[in-house]
Amino acid sequence: MNKKLPIVAIIVLVIFGLATGGYFVWVKYFTQKAVKTEDTKKLNLEPEKVKTHLSKVADTQGAYWMRGGFDLSWNEAEKTKGQLDWTATDEMVKQFNEQEIYLIPIVKPFANWDQNTCHPESKYEAEYDSAKGGNIKVGKPCDMQAYADFLAKAVERYDGDNQDDMPGLTLPIKYWEIMNEPEMQGGSTGGMGEELKFFVGTPQEYLEILKISYQTIKKADSDAKVLPAGMAGMQQNFQDFWDPVFAAGGGDYFDIANIHTINTNFKREDMYVIKFKKYLEKYGLDDKPIFITEVQFGNLAQKPTNLKDFEILIVKSTAFSLALGADKLFYIDNWMFWDTIKNNNKEEKKNRPKVDPKALTSSTHQVYLNLVNLLNNFDQIDCVQNKYFENPQENDGVTSNIFQCKFISKSKTIYVLWGEEKVPSEISGRIKVTNIYGKSQEISANDLILGDEPIFVEIL
Repeated sequence: MNKKLPIVAIIVLVIFGLATGGYFVWVKYFTQKAVKTEDTKKLNLEPEKVKTHLSKVADTQGAYWMRGGFDLSWNEAEKTKGQLDWTATDEMVKQFNEQEIYLIPIVKPFANWDQNTCHPESKYEAEYDSAKGGNIKVGKPCDMQAYADFLAKAVERYDGDNQDDMPGLTLPIKYWEIMNEPEMQGGSTGGMGEELKFFVGTPQEYLEILKISYQTIKKADSDAKVLPAGMAGMQQNFQDFWDPVFAAGGGDYFDIANIHTINTNFKREDMYVIKFKKYLEKYGLDDKPIFITEVQFGNLAQKPTNLKDFEILIVKSTAFSLALGADKLFYIDNWMFWDTIKNNNKEEKKNRPKVDPKALTSSTHQVYLNLVNLLNNFDQIDCVQNKYFENPQENDGVTSNIFQCKFISKSKTIYVLWGEEKVPSEISGRIKVTNIYGKSQEISANDLILGDEPIFVEIL
């Protein structure tokens, strides 16, 4: 069928096809491309859910995003060179699919069989779960092509295009984060007592990993979005690591900028957004969307002494950072397990307990549910007033004095207000006022008095 026909035979076939009404048979013969009918369509994330802004905490309804609940570990999927086993990752993805969670996996490009070929030194070893094979080395992959081959297969398995997909996949993975805080290379301690060593290597080596990862992901799934590893904060030593990455064109190899804010307090109510935007602008990257993929308040493992202030801070920082331009916030839900930690010791903190059922009805969780209910689906933010001042320390951000912004969606407009200031003149007549815990009352706008505690206002 693939051999060329003599020209006389071609003419005969054309005449015969047209004369007998067999035009479509003739076309099919010559194109040799029967249209492939797929039993199912490509899987996609729902656009309206993609646009939401707050992450999934416990079983919060109306929130879909989660980052870091599933790591794509080369070492886990390919413990022995050439022997891929997707059992563990498939099971994780299946569970998240069932919960309708939109995942941002953290790609960990480390496999010990690969690392040992060029990183024999113990300095590359990072603390790891001994139940999963002991310590893992975290240097730049020795065989970058082998890493790229693994990553391409992983993206293909979970992209939902009906080509070599995971059996039973219902929600594709369309966002990928390339490692976590590579500037953390040992000598620092995390909130659970663990050593923070996520990478041992230079900025240039991280850039090479980012570049190869980006190119591999885009080739496997052109619709996918790539995030660089979350920058651990805006301290100068963190900037010193990232400066060479961005100066050498690192911005060409990610779609969404990524920052973390840990132990957020009232001196950092903007969650680093202002400093981070200025930093991106320095490298011509101010057009990148911003995700804050680690949002954490207070001590990671201990309940705050002043819970009300903690809850006010969550509301202020959420509204403020979104108004300043953050697109998505991913919360470290430490309030869900405070009360299950009885002793303040390292081993107990490392073995993070399961969610305390009582936490689902706690005042802090009610604050979070209220934020999701009122602010998760906005399409735009317009600010009447937004006054703040910058704090001097390098690990600080800014503190808000006056905040009067409206979060606008297709169905409603929510004003978020705090600070001792007059009520905006556009708020008039009957209004519904909701406090940070979700309790509402209807009053006249003339009776509204603003203070330091945030409130949510809808005009009726």
